Amino acid sequence: EAWYPARVLVQDGWLRVMFENFLEDADEWYDPVADLASPGDVDALRARFRRESPALHDARCGDLRPGDRLCLACDIYGDADELKYYDAVLETVEKAAHGTVDGVERCACRFTVRWTEGPRRGCWDKVGVEVVCCVQESPIQDPVLTEFLDDVRNRFGEDQEATAASQEAAPTPAGSRRVLFPLKTASERLARRS
Repeated sequence: EAWYPARVLVQDGWLRVMFENFLEDADEWYDPVADLASPGDVDALRARFRRESPALHDARCGDLRPGDRLCLACDIYGDADELKYYDAVLETVEKAAHGTVDGVERCACRFTVRWTEGPRRGCWDKVGVEVVCCVQESPIQDPVLTEFLDDVRNRFGEDQEATAASQEAAPTPAGSRRVLFPLKTASERLARRS
């Protein structure tokens, strides 16, 4: 459930998700036929991507409102080198006077949040600006991802139109059903890259 920076590319017709700072064996591969077998599968995969959540700048804490979606750094194992980022909702802001350190404004406000993902899901915490990132609600704007998912999604519309036309041309006998399935053999579907 944690958020990680990643790059995507289409390779041999498959979508490859490459997580930054991870080895290649952590890459995820998505077969447009076997893994994305319905419009719902495409929508679910699309929902797993979003724009990067920028850190909240100390001077911008006043921009936050209760109900805002945030992405928070979570130090699960007490190791600052292993921070993971999980979503939360802002409940309240306790305003505090800002200070200045080496000529830079420092926010001393505290934010009451309710975790919506991760190991603290459902818990409430008070956090400082240093762990807060702001979720950008605008859709991801990666042309590779968008084109791949749109092409897969459009395939379902074409399949439905072709199916409707073939059913009109050759009606099924009463009591029987036509079943649609991708024209790939089982061995081709199992030949996923590892």
